[in-house]
Amino acid sequence: MTSPAQYAANRLNAVKSIGPSTPKGKVRSSLNALRHGLTARVVILPSEDMAAYEAFSKEIVDSLGPQTPNERQLAQTVADNQWRINRIRSIEDGMLANAHFEDIGDFDAEHPDIHSALTASRAFQAHSKDFVNLSLYEQRLHRSRREALRDLKEFQAERRERHKTQRDDAVRLRNTDKMKGLPNDAAQIGFVYASHRHDRLHLSKTPPRVSEPRPKEAE
Repeated sequence: MTSPAQYAANRLNAVKSIGPSTPKGKVRSSLNALRHGLTARVVILPSEDMAAYEAFSKEIVDSLGPQTPNERQLAQTVADNQWRINRIRSIEDGMLANAHFEDIGDFDAEHPDIHSALTASRAFQAHSKDFVNLSLYEQRLHRSRREALRDLKEFQAERRERHKTQRDDAVRLRNTDKMKGLPNDAAQIGFVYASHRHDRLHLSKTPPRVSEPRPKEAE
């Protein structure tokens, strides 16, 4: 175990350290956080296009229709996980393609398709652990994506139900106030209307109340 004196000395050395000074060392240091890029929180790797990621992310997020901060966060999680899943598939394709330039792809076959199939088979055998790791990472990302999408749908369903209840309550109060001859001011009843048009349409479908004729007094 590290002694207290040694621990203090290590902390002091860490404070005094200015990090790598050579260009090569700085590049290596900047990539430390991306060493496990398949599972890291950093979504964009140095070799990837930020503009492509932003366009891809926006398209998915917009398609999910988030309306609140929580919904937008979950929609972004779905997009980020899908970006990583696509990256894994690209890595797998690259590993199979690279096998053609390795010793395992250095053989003759009767047909290019046969050569490609045999090379892929040899690549899986030679790098089986790497392919298994890729599969595990992909399964983890798919699970995270499903969970985020499920939570997003639950948040959206709760929001829609809450707004529906508010609209229904507001319509009932407005109808009651109308029958009593009271002013119909939405701000006074304390509800935020998602659509005034919706309320007007609802009220327009409500049949007016017909007053019963008063009986004639006996002469």
